[in-house]
Amino acid sequence: MKAAQPAKPLPVYLQIAELLARQIKAGYWHSGERLPTEAELAQTLSVAVGTLRKSLALLEEQGVLERIQGSGTYVRQIQNSRQIYELFRLELSDGPGLPTANILDVSLLPYPAEWPALVSAGEACWRIRRMRFLSQQAVALEEIWFSAKDCPDLQPEELGDSMYLFYQQRLGVWIGRVQDQISAAPAPDWALQPLSLQPGTCSGYIERVSWTPANKMAEFSKTWFDPAVCHYSSRLSQ
Repeated sequence: MKAAQPAKPLPVYLQIAELLARQIKAGYWHSGERLPTEAELAQTLSVAVGTLRKSLALLEEQGVLERIQGSGTYVRQIQNSRQIYELFRLELSDGPGLPTANILDVSLLPYPAEWPALVSAGEACWRIRRMRFLSQQAVALEEIWFSAKDCPDLQPEELGDSMYLFYQQRLGVWIGRVQDQISAAPAPDWALQPLSLQPGTCSGYIERVSWTPANKMAEFSKTWFDPAVCHYSSRLSQ
């Protein structure tokens, strides 16, 4: 396996917007609650005030926040949100964290017959292996499969931290829903540092099938995560 290559990062203002949205979903701030001042929040997040304002403007546009002149920025009830990491379920024990990734391997391979029917058995698919980080802490390994039919050529440097954003921008494919099956499984033989999981050791395990809004299967993935440093979280509200 080649040396790990950091995935193309999101712009900083998008990183901050996604982090704030994840914190809101995790209950750091509640509907109707006022956020700290822009100066305080920028200092806490170690970004320029101008960058923070761009992040807040995006979240206001998405309906996550409401900015009231002379009063401050308030959390709105999140419904039908459009965050990039809306479907990323792993969180650190002390908070949700910002997801990033290192690309470990990109291979064009025949799709295994025994797996969910992403494509016909033996049809060419891209297999992406990545290490996932939350706030720069290694937490998981991912193996992602998607059809090569509309993507015959692919280089590691084209892949960003978010595969769903890559699907939108490169393939014109939107993920409308997912199904996760959670269990425990041995870590794969390609587990490596800095992730603390060793090959064959027991890990948290997620198999995910992702579909487009038209109910077409778009991706099959496997995730091995370290339960000592992160957990799977799914929140529902009425």
